[in-house]
Amino acid sequence: MLDRQLNILFFFATIFVFLLFSEGYEQTRFFVAVVLSIFFVWLAFILNWLTLDGSISAFLFGVIALGFGGLSAATIVLVFFITSSLLSKSEKNDDLFTIPFRRDGIQVWSNGFWFAFWLILWFTTDALIFEVAAVSSIAFSTADTWSSEIGGKRIKGATWLIGTFEKTEPGVDGGISFAGSVASFLGAILIAVIYWAFNSDLSFGMMVIIVTSGLLGSLIDSLLGTYVQGSMLSKNITVLFNHQITIFDNNTTNWVSAGSASLLAICIFLFAF
Repeated sequence: MLDRQLNILFFFATIFVFLLFSEGYEQTRFFVAVVLSIFFVWLAFILNWLTLDGSISAFLFGVIALGFGGLSAATIVLVFFITSSLLSKSEKNDDLFTIPFRRDGIQVWSNGFWFAFWLILWFTTDALIFEVAAVSSIAFSTADTWSSEIGGKRIKGATWLIGTFEKTEPGVDGGISFAGSVASFLGAILIAVIYWAFNSDLSFGMMVIIVTSGLLGSLIDSLLGTYVQGSMLSKNITVLFNHQITIFDNNTTNWVSAGSASLLAICIFLFAF
């Protein structure tokens, strides 16, 4: 239900911003974004990567990414989505393109909400700080997904709970491992490098901000996984539009952590520049 309300929110926000702030070539790009988003979402649905609700959310997300952010933002989103989907495929399944579950709308927005939010702000203000915040949120999502899928499911090395450093099983919420940490670092770097490739006039410091914020977001995600997710502190939390959830689940953790990563990027940006 919440994902459908977010779809409505971003639909009207997109139309409003498009009508008031877009010009010439941006309007053309927006319509191209609609066509390409339909194609890629249809393909993801056929490959069983998305549910129907997830497809609607991913369509809006794709239109915002390419329509407002251009090729740079669209490429970043595609790299995150494709790599995370392929890494999530069942280890026992020989089909490279088959994953054991479909992402629904709330999973799309738990990782994409802040990217879309900051990207719309950047489009309306042309303030670089908001674009950096948007990219940092995806740097976190990529770092977190790579860490979980590689460190928790594929290279099952020694794992410790963050904060207590007690040994635990790979894949446990809040668990960290060497393989997972390396994967997290590489995921954040990949997003920063793609961003720089499309904006090579930007300073190296921007890449550092994105990588650092993404990694700090992953740290926050692990802390939430250890101390909040599934605990009594997480019960009866009221979320957007006064809907209630009974537990601070993985989607909520991702949403909070992605937001934290983007806010950290803003703070570092303001301090450094």
